[in-house]
Amino acid sequence: MRRYLSTLVLSLALAACSDSSDRLQVVPPVEPEPEPASTYSAEVRRTEYGIPHIKADDWGSLGYGFGYAYAQDNFCVAMREIVFATGRSAELMGEDMGSVESDFLFRFLNGDKEAFAEEFVSALPQFARDLAEGYTRGMNRYLEETGVDNLPEGDLGCRNADWVFAFDSVDLFLYLRREALRGSSEQGIFRSAILATTGPDDAGGDASATSLEEDAAALSEAAAQLRDLDRGSNGLALGRDATKDGSGMLLGNPHQPWFGAGAWYQAHLTLPGTYDVAGAALQGFPFIGIGFNRDVAWTHTVSYANRFSLYELKLNPDNPLQYDYDGEWRDIVPETVTIQVKGEDGTLEDREQVFYLSHYGPVVNLKGVSPALDGWPMFNGSVLAFRDANILTGIRGIEQWINKGQAASIDEYVAALQSIGNPVFHELAADRDGNAFYGELSAVPFVTQDQLDRCINGVVGPLLASATTNVIISLDGSDSSCEWGTDPEAPAGSNLYGPSKLPQLRTTDYVGNSNNSYWLSDANNPLEGFPVIMGPLGYEGQQQFLRTRIGHIMVAERKAATDGLDPEPLFDLENLKDMMYANRVYGAEIVLDDILAICATDEAEPVLEACNVLANWDRRVNVDSMGAQVFTEFWKVITSELGNSFQNIVQSDEFWAVDFDADDPLNTPAGIDIAVAANHSRVINALAVATSRLDDANVALNAPWGEVQVLERNGVRVPIHGGSGSMGVYGAISAGLSESGYVNPRAGNSYIQTVTWDDSECPIADVILVPSQSTDPASPHFADQTELYADKEWVRFPYCEADIAAAQIGETLLLEE
Repeated sequence: MRRYLSTLVLSLALAACSDSSDRLQVVPPVEPEPEPASTYSAEVRRTEYGIPHIKADDWGSLGYGFGYAYAQDNFCVAMREIVFATGRSAELMGEDMGSVESDFLFRFLNGDKEAFAEEFVSALPQFARDLAEGYTRGMNRYLEETGVDNLPEGDLGCRNADWVFAFDSVDLFLYLRREALRGSSEQGIFRSAILATTGPDDAGGDASATSLEEDAAALSEAAAQLRDLDRGSNGLALGRDATKDGSGMLLGNPHQPWFGAGAWYQAHLTLPGTYDVAGAALQGFPFIGIGFNRDVAWTHTVSYANRFSLYELKLNPDNPLQYDYDGEWRDIVPETVTIQVKGEDGTLEDREQVFYLSHYGPVVNLKGVSPALDGWPMFNGSVLAFRDANILTGIRGIEQWINKGQAASIDEYVAALQSIGNPVFHELAADRDGNAFYGELSAVPFVTQDQLDRCINGVVGPLLASATTNVIISLDGSDSSCEWGTDPEAPAGSNLYGPSKLPQLRTTDYVGNSNNSYWLSDANNPLEGFPVIMGPLGYEGQQQFLRTRIGHIMVAERKAATDGLDPEPLFDLENLKDMMYANRVYGAEIVLDDILAICATDEAEPVLEACNVLANWDRRVNVDSMGAQVFTEFWKVITSELGNSFQNIVQSDEFWAVDFDADDPLNTPAGIDIAVAANHSRVINALAVATSRLDDANVALNAPWGEVQVLERNGVRVPIHGGSGSMGVYGAISAGLSESGYVNPRAGNSYIQTVTWDDSECPIADVILVPSQSTDPASPHFADQTELYADKEWVRFPYCEADIAAAQIGETLLLEE
């Protein structure tokens, strides 16, 4: 207005000073320049324990607020992972901190960054790209405002780090893809095998039959490496027939890493009228992974269905860069990849690696697993190629997870799964109307049982399948009928199974999974008749994990009210939480009486102290349990001698008093056959080794578990309840024995959520993030939830507006630019 008046006054004055013949025209007012519209605008409020609630009016702004809030707590975690995912770790960090192998692999898999963006990222829906771009901008704004000099310190900090940079959304998508490949190309065995290939040579593997038989044990151990002990889980979805009030209920209990890639971060994301989801996201991911909305709650457990196939290529004797395919020779094409490596003086050096591509995928060399599989060609004139089912899945994942979060019923949730954007998870969900769902709706190569029977042939294929219990399969690469099939329901060009052919179950009773196959997801109604490729870990009719067994047993006991948690049968939120924190050691429940019987014999006198401790132990891993460490180390000795490494079971006709019975898989095998003299020696030896290990670590045999298993936070040893899943602890914790105990567990109970509904519109969710929200030692949320967990407490996750306002801490943050 001021500018307008000034202009008008000036115009009138000029007009008054002129004669009529050349009187000036009145100049119209000059309109002010409009303020530029904000690209991003988001509201961030935090509630108790540092949980951010982000609200925005568009997808880009929602990502922007989320990225900024996440960066305030864990910027350095995601930054470090992006450095590796983009293939720049050796360039930015040098060889000591970075990984030349990883850089070569991801530069090879991803190709040129611009081409990756054009081919993959541009194909995503606009909302997914907007969300990622906003998230990236939010993180970068935090970096700009904070400065590298003021970033967090500590073990996971990056203050003054040379490798910190402002990244873009394509870098973020490269990170999402890398995480999707952790069960296949990024898995240690096959990462090394892809990189170990050096082209044709004159040397081959050891062709003797004797060496192949001996290598079977090495192959079995290799298969065990595919079962990442830091990435397990329990999931339980309860329908109306299993709950007291008839509503649905869900327990999500992922056993993920506590820090770094794969760790969780709690958040609530709201785009009014479109998306309103709370729960936890993987570190650096712009969407909620495990969570709940107004009507549906969901969780995942890691699935060990096959995510890849090997193909045996029969080479041309006259040209080792050709292989037979339906009677014709096809070329193996070399591809050179260049990375940069920073030297100690800061200069950059170019390095090259040649990869060799068949039409199936890269040629691999498994010499790190077995010398018999070395050479180009191997002893039998062949090489192996690797085909990965998840090359494109991680890119599709962002769309699928957003669609799941928008579901208002189990029907809509299942509809969201049809795109197969899930790389490695069993899906479990429940809705407020009392419906429950289980599904192995993930990326599984379309290989039929008939193909497995026909195409696993020769020497190498059967050897790999037998030694690894079908975890690693090698198909005949010379026969086009052994190619992955095409399912019209699956994503175009993926050659995956479509959703209707994968194991799934809807129920009003319950479903549960603890990382075994789909078979006993409902223990009373087994899923059967599927090819082994869909579930080699605890396949149909096979022995199950102890953790799988105790999970189903606890459900059955709760439904019958025989567990001592509640005199009334069925579940409510309180007894579900009590069950989660029960900390029963199922392995002890089925063998400890027999151990004590052996302890009562004269021959057990050398281990009498350990025997007495076990006799007084409560068979749990609560913080006040005394003696859990003895059984933990005892069971490690037993499993190292008699265990099936990949299947994670004790498999022995001699050890068990009651052998496995496929008709009673939850209760068998059980007991130690004390009539077998060798078992007396075995038990006594295991107790002696356990005692020795604990003595060497300066751990008293009868010390309370809460003094033995701890997480150190700013000099305080926080007690951690739970224990090894291998010995049948449902609430698993992954921790190795070191000086003074099981110090600083690396994984296990991580983000736990229990969710249900009542007659209101607001879901009821009690949750806990065991390692807490922030990795910054200076943050008030560095250990606050860890301390709650130690006391078996929970956080009520506010979802509706009134609850958020009541629990808010600090001021509302309005972010715009």
